[in-house]
Amino acid sequence: MEENKTKQELDALVNKIDSKIEESSQQVRDNVKNEVDSFKSNEIKDLLDKHTNVVDRLDKIEVENKKAASFPVYKTKNEAFTDAFEKSESLKAMKSGNTDRANVEFKSDVLISGAFSGANSSRDVTGVQMVDGIKRDPAAYTNLRDIIPVGSTTSNVIRFVKEASWTDNAAAVAEGSAPSDSEFTLSANDAVVQKLTSVMTISQEMLDDTPALGSYLSNRIPAKINSLLDTQLLTGNGTSPNLQGLLDAAAAAEFDIASSAPFYHAIEAAQDLDVIIVALNQLALANYQASAIVLNPTDFHKIYLLKDGQDAYLRGNSVTSADGFLRINGVRVVVNNQCNSGEFIVGDFSQGSQIWQREGLNIAFGYEDSDNFSKYLVSVRGMMRIAHAIYSSNAYVWGTFSTAKTSLETA
Repeated sequence: MEENKTKQELDALVNKIDSKIEESSQQVRDNVKNEVDSFKSNEIKDLLDKHTNVVDRLDKIEVENKKAASFPVYKTKNEAFTDAFEKSESLKAMKSGNTDRANVEFKSDVLISGAFSGANSSRDVTGVQMVDGIKRDPAAYTNLRDIIPVGSTTSNVIRFVKEASWTDNAAAVAEGSAPSDSEFTLSANDAVVQKLTSVMTISQEMLDDTPALGSYLSNRIPAKINSLLDTQLLTGNGTSPNLQGLLDAAAAAEFDIASSAPFYHAIEAAQDLDVIIVALNQLALANYQASAIVLNPTDFHKIYLLKDGQDAYLRGNSVTSADGFLRINGVRVVVNNQCNSGEFIVGDFSQGSQIWQREGLNIAFGYEDSDNFSKYLVSVRGMMRIAHAIYSSNAYVWGTFSTAKTSLETA
């Protein structure tokens, strides 16, 4: 009996030990599982965070790529022209003989002839080293569109309202007295969009060499258009197909040579520099602040070289070169060959007028010009459509140095 009892107690103890071991094992398994789950949860969270970060970066790259594809940024005009020519389907079709003309239009503002001669085949025996590019005389380094505001339009006519006359009756009045009315009249004015073109001829070989073509035309076509535009902005008579220029009689105020002018017969030995200073004063009396002075290169350098009786330069601090610009009395000087020698124009170019661009620079190619086809030549035509709206004639003062000096010289 005692043996059985002892055996039962032993069995109960073993069962209890087994139960405790199983319970402990289960706790260990649960703890390990919890730790593993926690580790996996943190690891998965880190991976998800990294995934989200990578997706965001890819999305940004995709957006930037789409922007670059839609609005490419070019470092130079050459890049813009070459890229446009390489992507032009109509130019490709012309090169392959499927069509006899092509058009390439530049939406952005990139305004930025003759035969090839001089090569002698007899010199080619020892080999010829070709120099990249096409050498040419430079264009004007400063154009008037650099100092006149430029806007875009989808219309063929720019209409603006300006004050035609003004009577100022502003005054202090006594109590009970009626004030006098100030009177003014307004008028509607139109600036018509006109077409400016330039045509040149190139060889078939140049047409096949797209990079060289882009380099050459990116400089030559805009330069010719800008030169024509400068002429129109200065001397255009306003009759179609011409723009109205600033030197047109109705567009700008003339240098005041009347006997009532502030400096009439008031300056001894008047010089060209005196004329410019007096013109600046005339502009200030009209409540305008000059932003630029346009001169022919010869006239500017005459002013720069003026000397007194002791051969000392008269320019002093009046004629300077600062921040990359020539200046007279602090006002920027624009040296331009389209301004006739002996003439000048001083103005508030930021307010006086505006250029309106209807169509950006468009370059067309074609064989249909004289005997181009038989000579393997291609005509290249650059064209743009713009209007010039002159808002205020008093924003400018123009004249000739000879007439102005006569009015200033002491009697």
